[in-house]
Amino acid sequence: MNASVTTRSAPLSARSTAVTAIAWGFIAFAVVTVALLGLALLPGDRLALVLAVEPGSGGLTGGVAWLLERSQALAVLLLAGALLTLWLAIALLQRRPWARRAFLALLATGFVAVLGGAALTPLTFSLLPEAATSAAVDRSAPTAGLTGTLSAIILIATLLAVLFAWAGWKLGSPTVRHEFRPQEG
Repeated sequence: MNASVTTRSAPLSARSTAVTAIAWGFIAFAVVTVALLGLALLPGDRLALVLAVEPGSGGLTGGVAWLLERSQALAVLLLAGALLTLWLAIALLQRRPWARRAFLALLATGFVAVLGGAALTPLTFSLLPEAATSAAVDRSAPTAGLTGTLSAIILIATLLAVLFAWAGWKLGSPTVRHEFRPQEG
């Protein structure tokens, strides 16, 4: 009988700093995403004001605003994903036994989505008017930074994919798996 009492009152295994950092990082990311997508779902030009879009500029932010204005379903889907991420990150922070596996599935989905998004980024730019895309390499044109911005987006997507892969590797490590093992008793 003493053994079962000792098992129940045994201290929880040490909480890994990496898991806590991953959870808080994704909580912050989800909150910012929900806020930005909330602006996208508002009627009117609030998002355009946030992005400092100049109508008729043909610039990158105009293209992004154009996509967001015409893709409410995508914004709702991204909002649902951000809310799911927030919920799973909180559960991960609380060390729920199921949260690690669910978060690993979320990371795998995010990894594929980020790589797919990076591959589709040039398609997004193809939606801009012909004059905007041809002016992307003309230093005197307002869209001269378009090519550099495209490169930056692909670089950011690559860094996100690396982050997702690292977080997945960390959450799959034996130490972290042990940390999420349900407590006996």
